Amino acid sequence: MSVIEPTALSASARWIDKIPAEDTAPQEMKVLCLGLSRTATMCLVGLLCSVSLAMWAALKILGYNTYHFKEIGGCPQNVSERHLWCWREALIAKLYNSGKRYDAAEFRTLLRRYNAVTDAPCVNFSNELLATYPEAKVILTNRDPEKWLDSIFRTYHRVLENKGFRVAAVFDPALNALSELFYLVLHDWSGGDWRSRDKLREGYTKHYAHIREIVPNDNLLEWEPKDGWEPLCKFLGRPVPNQPFPYANKGNDVSDRLLLGGKIRLVKWVIGKIFWPAAGVAVGIGAWWLYAHVDL
Repeated sequence: MSVIEPTALSASARWIDKIPAEDTAPQEMKVLCLGLSRTATMCLVGLLCSVSLAMWAALKILGYNTYHFKEIGGCPQNVSERHLWCWREALIAKLYNSGKRYDAAEFRTLLRRYNAVTDAPCVNFSNELLATYPEAKVILTNRDPEKWLDSIFRTYHRVLENKGFRVAAVFDPALNALSELFYLVLHDWSGGDWRSRDKLREGYTKHYAHIREIVPNDNLLEWEPKDGWEPLCKFLGRPVPNQPFPYANKGNDVSDRLLLGGKIRLVKWVIGKIFWPAAGVAVGIGAWWLYAHVDL
């Protein structure tokens, strides 16, 4: 995959500035889960656990409305507000110094309907989120670095290296933005060498050391799925749910669904552009459903 050449962005052309204001006050951010993707970030929202859906799952059960990667394509309002393009824009500004960098105002706009966050691309802006929401509790989901690397290569890398997905991305703007976002996330974690296990491992280690250094111990919970409900609920001041902590989801399932979604969107493009424009709508809805149900 070729390296992305960032497009120069002017302040007046930013996607984030096109999101209309809301009359209702934004939710107060309560929880920042700053563990990297594939470290149980999805367990902490509804309890499905691929170490990425874990955190998302648990927080959902505990009553939090949590922003996870799934929300980018799974929430119709976020789709209409082009959150996918906003996060891509934010990472390009951060990594390439192209355009105005996102600050507190931009993050409050993107996250205004949520009171907890987890997973990429939010964790790529850990410093910015800590500055924007200084009162939020911080959770650091842990995983063995080698297992984390295996999971990243079974998901992010498998999608980025897949020729069929890359072909589909040429014809589909959303898939193109999605593949670029994946690349930018890995670029950030690896210092620009996203195919290197060594660089990704180094980025993982640095991220965790940095969070431990800057977040006070009394406001930080280090957690992994085997810890279950007790420490999580104690830290958040919530009663322990009367249900088991869920563990599910395999790494390959994630990339399988994404690649299938890419194929469907490519078929949709062919049908919509060549055979029957109206038929593409139904296929596109199906593709977005797949995308919304993908655990990253």
